[in-house]
Amino acid sequence: MTTVGSLPNLEVLKLKTYAFSGREWEPNEGEFLQLKFLLLDCIYLEHWRAESIHFPSLQRLVLKGCYDLKEIPCGIGEIPTLQSIELRRCRDSVATSAKQIQKEQLELGNDGLQVQIM
Repeated sequence: MTTVGSLPNLEVLKLKTYAFSGREWEPNEGEFLQLKFLLLDCIYLEHWRAESIHFPSLQRLVLKGCYDLKEIPCGIGEIPTLQSIELRRCRDSVATSAKQIQKEQLELGNDGLQVQIM
């Protein structure tokens, strides 16, 4: 992922079945600087550790069929450009973390973050 994350003009990343190796993902600071859209589709990721500095330009996060993922990192909610989180076929704990991120943003006066759970 370091090679992909280092691409200077990467704005859209769609990781689908078997595109990701390992049960944990912790991006490095300085990667994914221009990423605006991130899709994780049927990725066997269990622990995702990320802060706002790891995806500073992210606008849209889509998680589909990430059955093993336990939660969305709370640092994702601190990304000032984040506009939406969309969940499909994910654990209840992932939905809970998305709702918590939305709640925290509302408390900070940001009512623009949309969370869709399908």
